[in-house]
Amino acid sequence: MSKSSSSSIGMHTGLKIAAVAFLLALSSCGRLINAAQREIRVVSHPPVASSDLVIYNGNLAAGWADWSWAPHNFHSRSELFGGQPCLEMTPGHYQGLYFHRNPFSINGYTGVVFYINGGITGGQALNIAAVDANKKVLRQVALAQFITDGKVPKNKWAFVYVPFSRLIKPGSEISGLVIQEAAGLNQPPVYFADIRVLGTKLPVRKSYLIDINTTKDRHWINPYIYGMANASTQMMRQLHITVNRWGGNPSTTYNWVKGNCWNAGRDWYFRNGDYGHTSPKDRLPSGVADQFVSANKANGVASLITIPTIGYVARNDNNGTESVGVPSQGGAPIAPGSEAIAGYNPAINQQRVYVRSFARKPGALQYPPSPNTHAVYQDEWVYHLVKKFGDAAHGGVKFYAMDNEPDLWDSEHTDIHPVRMSYDEMLANFLEYATAVKSVDPTAMVTGPVLSGWTAYWYSSRDRGNDNFRTQADRKAHGGVPFLKWWLGQVHRHDIRTGKRTLDVLDIHYYPQENGVYAGRTDPQTDALRIRSTRSLWDPTYIDESWINDDVDLIPRMKRWIAEEYPGTKLGITEWNWGADGTMNGALAIAEVLGILGREGVYLANYWTSPGMGSPGAYAFKMYRNVDGNGKGFGNLSVFAHSSAPGDISCFASIDSKTKELVAIIINTRPDVSIKTSLRIAGGVYHRVSIYRYSSDHLGGIQQLPSKSVNGPMSVWIFPPYSITMLRFRS
Repeated sequence: MSKSSSSSIGMHTGLKIAAVAFLLALSSCGRLINAAQREIRVVSHPPVASSDLVIYNGNLAAGWADWSWAPHNFHSRSELFGGQPCLEMTPGHYQGLYFHRNPFSINGYTGVVFYINGGITGGQALNIAAVDANKKVLRQVALAQFITDGKVPKNKWAFVYVPFSRLIKPGSEISGLVIQEAAGLNQPPVYFADIRVLGTKLPVRKSYLIDINTTKDRHWINPYIYGMANASTQMMRQLHITVNRWGGNPSTTYNWVKGNCWNAGRDWYFRNGDYGHTSPKDRLPSGVADQFVSANKANGVASLITIPTIGYVARNDNNGTESVGVPSQGGAPIAPGSEAIAGYNPAINQQRVYVRSFARKPGALQYPPSPNTHAVYQDEWVYHLVKKFGDAAHGGVKFYAMDNEPDLWDSEHTDIHPVRMSYDEMLANFLEYATAVKSVDPTAMVTGPVLSGWTAYWYSSRDRGNDNFRTQADRKAHGGVPFLKWWLGQVHRHDIRTGKRTLDVLDIHYYPQENGVYAGRTDPQTDALRIRSTRSLWDPTYIDESWINDDVDLIPRMKRWIAEEYPGTKLGITEWNWGADGTMNGALAIAEVLGILGREGVYLANYWTSPGMGSPGAYAFKMYRNVDGNGKGFGNLSVFAHSSAPGDISCFASIDSKTKELVAIIINTRPDVSIKTSLRIAGGVYHRVSIYRYSSDHLGGIQQLPSKSVNGPMSVWIFPPYSITMLRFRS
């Protein structure tokens, strides 16, 4: 489900409308849910207490003076808060709001709280600062870091809590508060409501219990779950990822002999291109791919290489070379065995834009290959990679994926393969190329069939087309068995007959299908749904809140199918992403997924593609892989962990086999409350705990907090709102 851009090998195409329409039409595949019965959590805030010091609540409170120098209106109706007017500020060229009063001690007060709304644009750059007793404006701090989604929201209200610990020394006196334009620009109006100095701490929810037992549910966590795609060297070094994927839609048409040629498919007008790889080194055989593998090896990261299996690859790297007259979508063939659909035959485009690609070369493999060849051979590419880097058993390419989402070739690579793939074609295509790869490097791990998502697990592309989706003729012709389950069984039967395994890792892609979740929408309802929807990975009681409208139970379901059809096969989810990874909410979703992948025993996983360096999403990965900057992370032996309220606070636990420490990651997914938790440990005695935390209160990096002593199996903790905490217990 990934697509190309000018700056990378690929980006994700998003939801597949045809698949949505198909499953909506199949009422037998879903369950109706009363949406009103679902819990939709809205950000709340502390009620006004007698100890609070109100600054503005529809009017400027008594005792405060308005010393603002930015244009503002205390009674604006451009945005309403609870039906009432609010404070409107038009920020420009470092102008600001300034609320002044006689100096007072901050003892007994915890911080400043208010609501903010960015109006029609959002994203305004603002700073906040305290003013000391001598009317000196103190250190200014970016306001966005205290907002759940990391920016001033558009057309909605967001709750903001700024602790005094970020503005001024404990015990100090202040005489005011400043909110100031930070970019030296004229910016659109921004709105404020219910501004207070908080006299009590944020509310703490009590009576939660987390149980950890180091003797139960013990199994090794495979390090290959901490993978990404097209990750930079900086990302590999700082986040200690374990496997880097060469994949996405353009990988289907990569010409390894030319070294830097792809076709973008429908993602960019079916044009050839080099994606900025223009150096002589790039144009060597396997040039860009070799650089990818070399960088991975230099950083101790395994490589996952996608082998094109579609039969054609880009002829050149000329962006002016493109397929023309391509239909808006593929369809059924004109006649059995035909590669054409009604009104379209790809032959002309194939000859002009592509060269032929085959699984096996007739005759001897060459290193380097002949530069003047009129065909490309994929077994010769594997031969090249083995010659240059060694086989998989000796540090070469570890994983080979058999193409990328062949179930979507008819829509993404319509100019090459307009005909929808059937059960039999998907099987034959995989076996042809997997056998060729294994013949060159039998120590490598082959993954397949690299399906795009939920619908593809159940039906072939042929049955998902408009011409056949009601009859499901392809599935019925194969005993009514779900496609992926049937495919696993057929590969197993083939491998028994030949005495050689072609499939090592069942390879699927999975994205949340709820509206706005993967797309990155950020509002209280979607934020809560983003976290909640991670349950579709493991919870059979969770009914997916999207068009799927059924129990996905993804990882257990796939493991059952493997056990029934091809025991010993490992499970890989080589594309996943829960959206909004530039926000704390997205980081919490990543932390949940990484914990789930380890606990549920997935073998291989790759985030698509990689979060930005320094983003909340990157810090979520760092919490698991390099929390202290020196290589400490989550342990490699999963153990039992259970939360009494997993919807609010979740826990994943492990043993670090090197240090013998018990490592727990606790995630408070509530944006509005701290959670008081009793943590009970069985199966080990620990006396000291190191603490690391990443939270909405400190988006700039991971904090190492002071270590603590623990006495006995029970300890009590308070986990702040929107936080990921690592506890490392040692004897």
